[in-house]
Amino acid sequence: MLVALLQLLLSSSLLAQDKTDDILKAYDTRMNGKVEEAKTILTKVLEKDSTNALAHFEMARTIEDQRKSYHIKKALLYDPDNLMYRFYLANLQMLEAYKAMRNNDPTIISENINNCCESLKSILEIKPNCKESLMFLVDIYGSLPEEIGGNTELAQTYLDKLKQVDPLYAAQGELILSAKDSDVDIVNYWKEYINRNGENVATLKKLGKANLMSNNIDEAKNCFNKVMKQDPSQNMLHLDVARAHLYSAMRGGDGADSSLNEFKKNIDIYLNSDGNKPVIVQAWCYGWLGLIEERQGNTELANGFKAKAERIMPSYPRYTALPKIDLPPNVLAYEFSSYFSPF
Repeated sequence: MLVALLQLLLSSSLLAQDKTDDILKAYDTRMNGKVEEAKTILTKVLEKDSTNALAHFEMARTIEDQRKSYHIKKALLYDPDNLMYRFYLANLQMLEAYKAMRNNDPTIISENINNCCESLKSILEIKPNCKESLMFLVDIYGSLPEEIGGNTELAQTYLDKLKQVDPLYAAQGELILSAKDSDVDIVNYWKEYINRNGENVATLKKLGKANLMSNNIDEAKNCFNKVMKQDPSQNMLHLDVARAHLYSAMRGGDGADSSLNEFKKNIDIYLNSDGNKPVIVQAWCYGWLGLIEERQGNTELANGFKAKAERIMPSYPRYTALPKIDLPPNVLAYEFSSYFSPF
C-alpha cells in the first residue's frame, strides 16, 4: 500500500513538472516571436488541466484580446496569493482606464482606476510592506485629478507607509506629491538626493530619466553611460535616449530631422551593444527604423527594415513605448514603473 501511494505521489509530481516544462517552453517560444506556437502549447496544457494557474497566467500574457482578463482571473482563482497575478490584473485594469480616457468616458475611467487600486490594495493584504504596490498607489492617487480617482490624502497615507520600507521609492513619492501642487525642478531634486544619499545605479537612472523628462538628453546620456559601465545589462537605456529624440521630432520644429537621425543613431548603438537583446525589442527597433526611413524618403531601406522586423516577430509592436520584457512565468519578481510617465 505504501509503495503504491509513493508511486502515485511520484507520478503526480512528474506530471506537474511536465506541465511546468510545457508552460516554460511556451514562454520561450513566445519570447522568440512565435506567438501562435506558444498559444498552441498552452491550449494543450489547459485542455488537460483547466485549473493550472501558471498556464492561465502565461496565456493571459500571450494572447492579445479580451480573454486576457478571463485567463488572469482564472489564474487568481486557482492561486489567489500569487502577487505576480495580482500585479498583472492591476495593469490590465489600468489599460482599460487608458482606453476609456481616449473615449473621454469619466465613469468608465473611474471604475477601472478604482478596480486597479483595489487590486493593488489586495497585494498589501498579503504582503503589507510591498514597496511596489505602495508606490503604484502613491503614483495613482497622487497624479490623477480627483474627478477620476485622484486623492492626495490617500496618496500621503501610502507614502507614509512607504517611508518605512524604501527610501528611494519614498523620495519618488515625495516628488510626485510636491509636483502636483507646484513646479518642481526634477533634475535638481534628484541631484540633491544623490548629494545626500550617494550615487549608484538606481539613483543615476532616476537622474537620467529626470533629464529626459526635462529634454536634457545629453545629460541623461551621461548618467546612463555611467549606469551601463557598472551594469551592461541596462543597455535598453540607449533606447530611452532614442525615444527622447523621437518625441522631440514629433513636437516638430527646425530640428525634427536632426532628432530623427539621433533616434536612428541610438537605436544602432543599442543593436550593437553588449548584453541581451530580446527578440521583441529587436523587432521594435527594426520596425521603427523602417518607419523613420520611410518618413525620410528612403523607401528601399525602409522596406528592408520592416521586412526584418516581421521576420523576427510577425506581430511586432508599433507603439512608441518600449516593449515590456516578461520574465519566466514561474519567477516571482515585479517592479514599479509609472503609469503616467514615458520614462
